[in-house]
Amino acid sequence: MLKRVQSLCHSSVLSTLVVFFVSLGMCDPACSQTVSCGRTGSLKQSIASFINLGQSCGTVVSTGVLVATLASLEVSTAPLGTATGGFTFTFDPSLGVVKRSSRTFGPLFADRSLTSGRFKISTGFNWLYSTYNSLGGQNLRNGDFHPFQKETHGFSISPDVSFASTILNLSSSTVVAFGTFGVTDSMDVGVAVPWTSVGASGSSNLVTTSGQNVFPSTLASTSAAGVGDVALFGKVRVWRQEGGGVAAAVDVRLPTGDVDSLRGLGVTRTLVSGIWSRDGRISPHASAGFEFWSQPIILRNAGDNQKVQFPAAIPNPAVAVDGQFKYAAGVEIAAGPRLTILADIVGRQLRSGGQIGYESFKNVFNGTTDGLVAIQGGAHGVSLAPGVKWNIWREVLLTGNVLLSLSNNGLQSNIVAVAGMDVSF
Repeated sequence: MLKRVQSLCHSSVLSTLVVFFVSLGMCDPACSQTVSCGRTGSLKQSIASFINLGQSCGTVVSTGVLVATLASLEVSTAPLGTATGGFTFTFDPSLGVVKRSSRTFGPLFADRSLTSGRFKISTGFNWLYSTYNSLGGQNLRNGDFHPFQKETHGFSISPDVSFASTILNLSSSTVVAFGTFGVTDSMDVGVAVPWTSVGASGSSNLVTTSGQNVFPSTLASTSAAGVGDVALFGKVRVWRQEGGGVAAAVDVRLPTGDVDSLRGLGVTRTLVSGIWSRDGRISPHASAGFEFWSQPIILRNAGDNQKVQFPAAIPNPAVAVDGQFKYAAGVEIAAGPRLTILADIVGRQLRSGGQIGYESFKNVFNGTTDGLVAIQGGAHGVSLAPGVKWNIWREVLLTGNVLLSLSNNGLQSNIVAVAGMDVSF
């Protein structure tokens, strides 16, 4: 890949030379021709290189790795659907038989306190497809995404670049295979294995103060697929009531997904949560918990770049994500003996990071540039999840859902399509 002048910006001597040559109209070749960026190393490296190619010769802030890391955060922490089977059973001592413990087939993106039943097994899969529409409120698909903007120059240069206009087409497809085993009438254990494919393509231009598009670059369509972060989970029903009660759950996500392919975070995550539910023709449920991470995901190191605060620059604070709070609530409606209608609100709040914003930096043109950087503050997303579960035959369920994003100040997918199947034995 052609080197860019911004790689020289850490040296004041070389920066001075850059300013001199730019003033003569002799900017780095990478800034004076169309650049096509194909697969360069990993998927993460390809996205980062493409975003960085769409930056001005004078920009000293690199947003490429930040965007790729935020994509990995979203893909890896997005809800995969509950792995608890739709059929739950309990032993009735008065009749001496095992019977169903609920009139509904349970939620998909929330959970309920009921367990599968002693020695009962459920297995199946969920398929989820996401296209990502915006990042930090900026549309990724129509050119409104600006890795930098408001660039000023201390002397006349041509072309007089003002901002970058970037289109990034990013999508993911995940198939989650799961299995649950009822150890006792009140305890379940299980495993969920996601297979995730992430794809990306894009185009970018620098835009001058007169509105002219210059220095185009492209990201050829590229993708990577493989196992994501595998989940091991357990649930114990700690307080019983007819068709419901309270349960405690632990979900451990292992660092099995490839970080450079945006399928994993490289840390062990442990979610501890409490669950409440009640049975009926209309069955409410709610859950909440915190996911502890074995180490933080660094979005920005302390001192990275230097914010402009005349007469002197000041160092930036570190920004990292080190866990998330998750919650869900909703209802299941028994529309018939074979059909359950679902409606859930699903939310999560990353702790300490995940948001982006602009900060002003000095550039090599003796001016300033507003660069897009990680800022302190946890990204928060809330989705509405309507859907159905249909008992097509014996103990076989088909599931159809959508996740409709209501708000997300991180990387947002407006609509996530979901389909699945669940079989109990």
